[in-house]
Amino acid sequence: MSSAPQTRNQHAVDAGIDHITLSVDDARSRAAEFVDRYGFEVIAEGDTPEFTAVAVRQRDVVLVLLEGRTDDHPATRFVARHGDGVSDIALRVEAPDHTVLDAFGDVTHTFVSRPAGEPWSLPGIAPVRTEETTGTTATTTGPAKRHLLCVDHIAVCLETGELDRTVESYERTLGWQVVFEEDIHVGAQAMQSKVVQSPCGRVTLTLLQPMSGAVPGQIDDFLRKHGGGGVQHLAFAVPDIVDAVADLGTAGVRFLATPESYYEDLEERLGSSAHPVAELRKYSVLADRDHDGELFQIFTRSEHPRRTHFMEIIERRGATTFGSNNIRKLYEAVERQDLA
Repeated sequence: MSSAPQTRNQHAVDAGIDHITLSVDDARSRAAEFVDRYGFEVIAEGDTPEFTAVAVRQRDVVLVLLEGRTDDHPATRFVARHGDGVSDIALRVEAPDHTVLDAFGDVTHTFVSRPAGEPWSLPGIAPVRTEETTGTTATTTGPAKRHLLCVDHIAVCLETGELDRTVESYERTLGWQVVFEEDIHVGAQAMQSKVVQSPCGRVTLTLLQPMSGAVPGQIDDFLRKHGGGGVQHLAFAVPDIVDAVADLGTAGVRFLATPESYYEDLEERLGSSAHPVAELRKYSVLADRDHDGELFQIFTRSEHPRRTHFMEIIERRGATTFGSNNIRKLYEAVERQDLA
């Protein structure tokens, strides 16, 4: 977020995420993947001389796949530098506001006000009926069933030294607050994490930076391949992770595998659980418990050419933290993927 002093009505920026824009090389192809594999539906499309855009929605999640059609379009420049990825996190506001704020890396926040009851749209992107989208979607192994509820959190990788400055900017500019922080050590690797959340609690960013002096690890790898700070993954909340992973896998979503050894003492560590360990093992789901309850999570295999961007599926049974005890398992899985 820009370090220049900025003032805003903090209470206006408190209605959650309106949509998330992914700048991509091929908007229609990426939209088809979200429809077929994750169960989204197309709600709006736009074709102009400058861009092609497709908006897809599933319950409270709206993604805009944006393809630049000119060399100087922001989406074209973003893809040239980073590859496909999240370029904007749009926040819902109560009053009309066209402000755009720099957030971190090349990611921005725009602010959107929507009259109640009107079809979803953006300038240049008009609402469409489902039957009008047959040219956009492609039939693969799906479409998937609709399991996603909302965006649980957005994971962000920052350059070393950027964490505190970024947190301070969210606190000062938008009135957000730190709700969780910790240092995470994985062997000789180490990272610092702070979680910032909007006042309404509907927008959560987990901010990560490599710890100075530690052996370079996955965060460093992301920063190098991505070309600076940015969104590493989107975490989608589901009501039942076992059902969701089973259906998403059938629809073509590929998940990271978890070592068998992870489950050897899981029942003892977790205690009585909402999901039997045998089911968690079958689908490679990770489990954790904090003082508020249980957390279940799994990460998709990155299909990004740079291996930088992926998704998380998460189920919360009261837990309010982010499965930090499972970070080591994620690192091991990502490293195995890179060697595959």
